[in-house]
Parts: sequence; structure tokens; C-alpha cells
Amino acid sequence: MQNRINKVKESMKAKGIGAFLISKPENQVYLTGFHSSNCQIVITEDENYLLTDFRYIEAAAELAPLYNVVLTDHSITIYTFLKQSGIEKLAIEEEHLSYSEYKQLSEGVICSFQSGGGIVETIRAIKDESELDAIMKAQQIADLGFCHMLDYLKPGLTEKEAAFELEMFLRSHGADALSFDTILVSGVRTSLPHGTPSPKILEKGDFITMDFGCAVDGYRSDMTRTVALGSISAEQRNVYDIVMRAQTAGCNAIRSGLSCREADRVCRDYIADEGLGVFFGHGTGHGVGLEVHEAPTLNTKSDEILKENMVITVEPGIYMPKKFGVRIEDLAIVTASGIINLVKSDKELIIL
Repeated sequence: MQNRINKVKESMKAKGIGAFLISKPENQVYLTGFHSSNCQIVITEDENYLLTDFRYIEAAAELAPLYNVVLTDHSITIYTFLKQSGIEKLAIEEEHLSYSEYKQLSEGVICSFQSGGGIVETIRAIKDESELDAIMKAQQIADLGFCHMLDYLKPGLTEKEAAFELEMFLRSHGADALSFDTILVSGVRTSLPHGTPSPKILEKGDFITMDFGCAVDGYRSDMTRTVALGSISAEQRNVYDIVMRAQTAGCNAIRSGLSCREADRVCRDYIADEGLGVFFGHGTGHGVGLEVHEAPTLNTKSDEILKENMVITVEPGIYMPKKFGVRIEDLAIVTASGIINLVKSDKELIIL
């Protein structure tokens, strides 16, 4: 935690920031390991403050002396604390501050404001050993879940029933939480990139797309596999093979020093060269950690550069409205020589 705080302070100094209010929950957890529904962190050049209420004060006290813990109540709030601190200029995470909170800050705290957005997220993008270990454990559980579903899926089940089975498996095999609401769609509904499980019945000839993950110690996994139920058409097989080759090309190209835009281009150009570029409308990938979508972002507009120990997804897809869709997604650690793919589940087309 001290190392992470030091990195924040180095960034603050470089940006001319004397005091920084950190209000984004994931950033707070990253800098404290402390989970609560009422927490504010203020970092200055010389001090670190954590403000919380009676419900969490005993647990927060364990963070001393790294943090000066302040008990808030009806008379002591983040606004009165900042005002009494005499801070003249305050950096805020403007993308994670509500209008109401900003209004109270601007009216109750006598200081000017500057942007602190992205400071902690940029540091978080490069994972340390403990973070990588938690992500790997979460992905191992997800891989087990996929193997379980290969034996479970059959005609007659609904998407909702299948999604519930997958989620219960993850929970019962060590997951602290789900990474996000499970995507499990079938048949024509696989053309919906973020479709939600429905009462639709799984049928022979369907593609089934499962996009899911789970969390261990707050860190998340993320994977997608598309499988077939019974025999499929030549068109379905062809589209699947195109996505798999594009995804494999992306995995083979990625290494530290490569731009996120270039990583996206590898997958996108392959699909476009096959005449199906219009059906690939989202980015190729994103960072994963305390959030399932965090820095960096692999898309056509990203200026970010991949660095060692970033954890990213590689997930091109083709979605043909009213017909079917295919997405294949791996979770990988970026290294100087390539990637360490954390997803062990087969990418070759599986027909159940």
C-alpha cells in the first residue's frame, strides 16, 4: 500500500497537485484494501487521510499509521474536513463525483479545483504480483466453469437456467463474486454482443455464447467462448473460423511497446479482409483488474501503449443481426515477448 501511495504522490507532484480527493471506490480499495460504503481518501504531500463513519471506524483503525483515520458524523463531513484543512487547491476525480457532491464541494470548501482523473487508474493498469495471483485464481475458476458447462448444456434448457448453473458453479468453487452479469445467449440472440439470458430454449443448431467471469480478492477474470449445439451450417463454421483466426492473430501480435490501436487493428483488419468488418463494431479488448473494464482500452481511437504486467482481454467478434454471432475472448498478461494467456479453455469449435 505504501508503494502504491508513493506512486500517487509522484504523479501528484509531476502534475502540481498538493491535495487529492479520491472518491472512486475501486481506487480507494487499491490504496487501502479497505471496503466500505462510506469512505473518502485525501492524499497530500505529507499526510494520508481516510474518512469514514461509525460503522467502519474500527476496521479502518487498522490502517494506522499509514492513514490518519477521521470519524465522520453529522458535524464532521468531508466538506468540513477539507475546509478546516485550509487546502487552497484540490484535485478531484471529476468522472466519479456526482453533481450534488461537486456542488457541496464548490459551495462549502474555499479552494479551487483541478483534475485528478486517471491518476490512480494509470497506476492500477500495471499489476503487481499479488494482483496477478488473484486474477489467475479467478480465471482458473472461470475455466473450470466453462468445462462444467460443456457437460451441462443440452437442448431444452433455457438461457436463464444455463446462466444460473454457471453462476452457481463459480460461486461454489471459490469465487467471491461474479465479475459482471453473465452473458449467455443462443441462436439468433448470439448476434447481441451484450445480450442478457432470456427464457429462450437452447435448440440443436444453435450457437451458444458465454461471456462470464468471477472475482477473487476483488480481482476479476473475463472470458468468452462460443460453442455449437448439434450440427451447424457451413456459414456458421466459416464465421467461427474467421473470428478464431482473427483472435489468434491478435494474441500473437500483442507485446509490451505495441500501441493499443495497433493491437486492435490486427484483429479488425483480418475480419475486414474477409468482408465482414461491418459486423465487428466494438473494441478488441480492455484492461481487467479491480474492475472488469479498466485501462488500457484496445480500440481504433486509443493512444495508450501496452506495458509489461498489464492484464487485457483479446475479444474480436462477428455479429450478424437476426442470424447469429461469434465472440472468442482470452484474458492475458502482457510481457516483452508476447502474452501469457490465462485462459486454458479450447478455442477450436466445440460441437456438443
